[in-house]
Amino acid sequence: MSESNVDVVAEVSLSENDQLEKIATFLQVEKVTVHPFADFAGALSWPIPLTVAQQKEALHATSVYLDSLDIVSIPGAGVLDYLDADEPLSNAALSDPHSALARLITCPRGQALGQAIQTRLNGIATDVSAREYAMAGIHLSLHEGDIDQPSPRKVAGFDLAGEKLWGRPVSAVFGNLTDYLIKERLSSRKLAGLTAALLLLRKAPEFLVKQLPASLKYGTTAWFNLRVAARTIEAHTPGKVAYMTFAQVMASAESAARIDSQVAPQVNAAALADWGVVSGVLQKNNDEHYPQDELENVKTHYNRQLADRLNASILLNSELPSRKAIAKHRLKQKFKGDIPFEERLLQQPTVAAVDGAFLYPSLNGRYSLLDIAMMGGPPYYQWTTRDPRLQPLLDQINAPLELGVVDAFQTQFESAVSNIKQGSRLLVKHLLAELPLEDRKNLEYGQVSFYQYKTYRLSMGFFGKNLTSTHGTLRVKVDLGHESKLYEIDLKQGVIHTRSYDPEEVTERTDAFVPSIQYTIEPFKLADESKAGKLLPQTANRTSVPASYSSERTELIADAFVEHLDLDSEAILKAASGQTTQDRENAAVQKVIDFVVDLIPFKSAITNFVKGNYFDGAMDLFFDVLGFVTAGASVAAKLARIGVSTASAISKTLKAARIIGAVVITELNPLTALRDVGVGVTRLVGHGLQFIGRHGLQQIMKLRKAMDLSELVQMLRKEHGPTLIGTWKINGLSVDGLGVLKNEQWYHYNPLSNRLYGSPGDFRPKPGRFALGGFDNNDFKRFTFKPAELSGLEANAHGIYRSADGQRFYIRNIDATGKEAVYGIRNDFNLKVDLTDVVIVDPLNNRPHGPRLWQVAPDQWQPVSLRGGDLPPGAADVPAGEIVDESASVSHQLVYTSSNPLRPDPAFVRERLPNGLWEPVIEAVTKSEVEHLAYDWGESSLMQYSFQLTSINEALSPAQLSRFTVATGLLQPVRVNYSDEITKRLVNKQGGSSFAFVMERIQPVNSPRAEFNALKIHDPKFGKLPQPSNAVVGYWAAQGGYVDIPIHPKWGEPDHVFTPGFGGCSLVVDQLDASRLRVRHVEGGKELAQYNGLATHEHGLGLSASMEYPDYGLRVNASGQVDSRMVGFAFMKYDHSARSWKLHFQISEGAATIVKYSSAKPGWITRPDTLVGVHPNSRVTKVVTRPVLIIDTVGAG
Repeated sequence: MSESNVDVVAEVSLSENDQLEKIATFLQVEKVTVHPFADFAGALSWPIPLTVAQQKEALHATSVYLDSLDIVSIPGAGVLDYLDADEPLSNAALSDPHSALARLITCPRGQALGQAIQTRLNGIATDVSAREYAMAGIHLSLHEGDIDQPSPRKVAGFDLAGEKLWGRPVSAVFGNLTDYLIKERLSSRKLAGLTAALLLLRKAPEFLVKQLPASLKYGTTAWFNLRVAARTIEAHTPGKVAYMTFAQVMASAESAARIDSQVAPQVNAAALADWGVVSGVLQKNNDEHYPQDELENVKTHYNRQLADRLNASILLNSELPSRKAIAKHRLKQKFKGDIPFEERLLQQPTVAAVDGAFLYPSLNGRYSLLDIAMMGGPPYYQWTTRDPRLQPLLDQINAPLELGVVDAFQTQFESAVSNIKQGSRLLVKHLLAELPLEDRKNLEYGQVSFYQYKTYRLSMGFFGKNLTSTHGTLRVKVDLGHESKLYEIDLKQGVIHTRSYDPEEVTERTDAFVPSIQYTIEPFKLADESKAGKLLPQTANRTSVPASYSSERTELIADAFVEHLDLDSEAILKAASGQTTQDRENAAVQKVIDFVVDLIPFKSAITNFVKGNYFDGAMDLFFDVLGFVTAGASVAAKLARIGVSTASAISKTLKAARIIGAVVITELNPLTALRDVGVGVTRLVGHGLQFIGRHGLQQIMKLRKAMDLSELVQMLRKEHGPTLIGTWKINGLSVDGLGVLKNEQWYHYNPLSNRLYGSPGDFRPKPGRFALGGFDNNDFKRFTFKPAELSGLEANAHGIYRSADGQRFYIRNIDATGKEAVYGIRNDFNLKVDLTDVVIVDPLNNRPHGPRLWQVAPDQWQPVSLRGGDLPPGAADVPAGEIVDESASVSHQLVYTSSNPLRPDPAFVRERLPNGLWEPVIEAVTKSEVEHLAYDWGESSLMQYSFQLTSINEALSPAQLSRFTVATGLLQPVRVNYSDEITKRLVNKQGGSSFAFVMERIQPVNSPRAEFNALKIHDPKFGKLPQPSNAVVGYWAAQGGYVDIPIHPKWGEPDHVFTPGFGGCSLVVDQLDASRLRVRHVEGGKELAQYNGLATHEHGLGLSASMEYPDYGLRVNASGQVDSRMVGFAFMKYDHSARSWKLHFQISEGAATIVKYSSAKPGWITRPDTLVGVHPNSRVTKVVTRPVLIIDTVGAG
C-alpha cells in the first residue's frame, strides 16, 4: 500500500473523529475516583522508594512487630490476618477490597506496624507516614525470595508471567493467585482474595480490571494492549485501574499516553519484553534485562503481527458483490432520467413463422430492465413494451443491451473470495499462536493429520449416497509421544477447540430423525504431498518456546485450513457466475454468498452495519476474535490492505477502522527502574519515577501549577522550608530530585501528597539556573547564628528574614555541599531596586564583614562581584548595542531574501520547504567582493591585562552580550596550554566534542571601557571545576567541522553549543531526523564544499537556522554602502522551559585580540605575563536571537 487509509480517515465524519471522547464520556471515565491510598504500596511507591537496605530493615521491623502480637496462631495466616484479629472484617466489608484494606492499615495494629518501621528507619513523621510504612511492611512480609533481586513479574513468589498462564483467560489469573496464597499458607482462605488484590494493585493492576472478556488470553496481542493501557493510566493515576472496566481502560488508553510522552516508551518496552518471551521471539533472561537490539527485533515482530491482524480484519470484511447493484449502477450510467429500472414492463414478442404457426418466446413472463442487464448474453433476446417510458429506449435495449454485469460480478466475486482466503489464513495463524504453550508445542513438534466433518444424503436407489455439505470446521489430530490430541479450527466462531482424542469415537453415524442423512468424519489429504511430509513428528525441544506465529508448521496448518474451505471449487465458481435471472439461479448464487459470509467471524457486526443500526449502537464496543476493540460497527471493508508494516501506515489504518487501544510501537525506552541505585523498584513505571530528573521537575511544576522552576522552589519553600533542586546520593550513585531542609537534614518531597517522606539523606544542591550554590559556609563559620533565630519567621521575596521585633535581619545560606547556616545582615539594603544586596555582620560587634551578597536562588547567596552583569568601576558609560529577537518574525517568513548590499541584484533567495524547514543553501560572499574593505576600528594598542572568573550564564545573557564582546582566542591551543586530550578534541571536525566552558573577564590595564569577556575551556587536568555558576557544559564544533546534538537534551546533557569566532564563516544548523540536529561551522570561501554542495541526505530534513556572513560581517553607512568589515561571536543555547534551541550571535567592531595568556597570578612585585591588542573604537553593535526551527517528523510524514 499504501498509506492510503488516510483517505478513509478523512471520510470519517466529525462525530466519528470525536468518538473516543464520546465513548469516554458515555462510559463515565472521568467519574472514576481513586482511593487516597492509591496503589496501596506506600513507601515502596515513593518517588524515590526505600532502598534495598531500608527494605531489609523494614522487613525486620515488621517481623519483630508481628512476633510481638499476643494472639493465638491462625492456621495458614498471613500478615493481613494478624492485622484483622482484633475486629475481623465481615463478608460484606470484604466485598469492597479498597475500603477493607484501608481499614486494616489504619486500625491500631496497622498504625503500630507503620510506627515501628518508621522508628527503625528514622523516617520523618507526617500525618500519612505511619500508614505508608505499614503498607510497605505488609508487602515486604509477603515477598518471597531475595529482596536484593526483586522481580517485577512476581508477587509473593507467584509468577505473573509463568508459562502455565500463557494462552489462558486473563480473568482467571486472580483466582489462580488466590489459590496459590492459600496453598502456600500466605493467607487464610477468608482474606486470600484481599491479599491478592493488595499484591496486584502494586505490581499488575491490569488483572484487577472489571468485566474482562472471557476470550482475552494472557500473552496475546490483546493482552499486550490491555497491559500497556493499564500501566500507562497507572503511571499518572496510581490505583485507578482497579476501579475501571475493560471498556473504560481501553477507551482511556490513547488520552493517557498523551499526558507524558516519556511514559509510553517505558511501558511499551516492559510489556514488549514479556510479549516477546511468550511469543517465542525473545529468549527469556532470568535477570529480566534485555539489550536494546533484542527489543527492537521484538518490536519488528510485534508491529508485523499487528499489521497482519489488521489485514486479516480488512480481508475478512471484503464486500461480496451484488449483481443487482452492479447492474443498477451501470444502467444509471447509460440511461439518464427517471427510468423504471425495476418494474417488469418488458417481454419477448410473438413472431409468425413461415408456415403460419407462431414462435413463442423462449422466456415467459415479463422482465424488468434490471433483469435484462443482469442476464447479459449471449444469447441476446428481442424485447417489446407498451410502456411509453421505455418505448423510446427499445432500440438501445435491443442493440443488444450488454453492460458486462456478469463479467464484472465474476471478477469482483473472485477477488473477494481471494481476500477471504488470505484473511482466513492470517486469522488461523493468529489463533494458533494464541494457544497455551503446551498446545503450541504439540502442534509444532507432533505428527499432524487433518479430518473433515461431512454430511451425506442416501440416494433413492439401493446403493450410493450424495455429499450435501462439508462443515467449515477443520479437525486437526496431533500425535506426540504416546499422547494424541484434537484441535478443531472453527473460523466462524474464531476459536480453536481443544479436547483429548478418543480412539473409540464413532466416525460414521445416521441422523436419528432423518435416516437418509448420514454424518461422517473423514481424513482430509493435502493436494501437495510434499507439505504432508513436513507434518511428520519433529524432535521436540521441551525447554524452548516456539515462535508459533511465524513458524513453518503454523503456515502449513493455516494453508491446510484454507484448502479445506475449497472456496476455489468449480461448483462455487459456477454458481457464483449467475448466468440467468431465474429465481433458482439467484437462490444458488445467494447460497454461495451466504456460505462464504457465514465463515466470517464478524458477520453480526457486518449485518448490524448493513441494516443501518449503527446510530443505535454508536457507543458499542466490539471485542473481536483478532483481539481488537472496535468502536461501533466495523468499516474495515472500506480499507485498503497494509502493504508495508510502517508505524505510520498501521496507525492510520487503526484510526480508520475505529479500533481503540491498539498500540503501535514507535519508540522504546527500557528503564532500569533505579535498580542500579539499589532502591529495588519492581514496577517499571510507578507514580514516583515520573518525578525524577529534569522531566520529573516539569511534571512537578505541572502538578503544582508553577509557571517555572523558580516559582516552584519558592512555593515549596513557603510550605515546607528551604527547598532546592539537586542530587541525592543513593548507594554511591546520583539521582536528581528536590530536597527540603528540616532540622538541618535533607528530606525527599512527594508532589502527589505534597508531603515530605522517608529518612534523611545525602543531598547536594545541583548547579544550574535555579540552584547555583551559595558561598562556602566554612569561610564565614564564626559569623553564624543559630537556626532557631528563624523559627516562626518568613522570608520576603528577596530572601531576607526580619525578627519579630523588627530590629534584626537575617539570611539563610545553603552552600554547594547542602549545609545550612544563618547570618545576621546590616539593615542598609534597598528593597526597591532590581538587585537587592546585603552584607553580613559580625554577631559580636555588629560590624559588617566580607563582600556584599545577592541571592542567586532561594537561600543561596553569592558575592555581587561574581555577577557577570556587574559593570566595572569607570565603565558605567559603556554603550549597549541593539538587541533583536527574531523569534516572531522568522516563524511567519515563507521566503528569505538577503539584504546583502554587495549583491543587491539578483538578491540571494531561500525558500521554505513543504515540511516547514528551509532549503539547505547558504549565501556565499567571495573574497573579491570584500577584499577592498578594511577593518575600520582604529589603530590597535598592545597592553597587559588582568582577569578573573565571572558568571558565564550572566555574560551570555542578551543584556551583557550587548555591552561586552566575547573573544574566542582562549579556545586556541596556541594561546592556552591545554592538555593533549583537550587539544586533540578541539580540532576534531568530524563530530566535534563537548567540554566544560568558563568565562574570564579580561581587564586591560587602565582601560575600563575596553573590558571584554573571553570564553575558555576548563581543563580538569589542571584544576578543579570552578563554582557551579561559573561553568556550563556545551558541545563544540571545530572550524570547518560539525557536531551532532540532540533536539531535546536530557537532564545532565550539554545544553550549549560553542564554536570559534567568525570573520567570514557561517554557522548552519540542519535537522537530521526526529532526534538530532547537525551544527556546522562552514568556512568562508568553502560554502560549496562544506555545505551547499553536499549530498541531500547530509542535510537530513532541511535547514533549521543559520548565521551567514552578510548577517554580521558588513558595516553599512547611512547611504547604504558597505564601509567596513565586522566580526561575530555565536553560540546556541537550549531553552528548557520552551523546549527549543536558540541561536544567539553578537556583531561587533574593534574586538580585542588576546596575544599572550598566562594562568599564573601576578604577585606584589611581578607584573602579569599577559598581552592583549585593543582597538579604540571597540563596541558591540547588535545582539540577535534567532529561533532554531524544529519539525515533528511524524506529522510531517
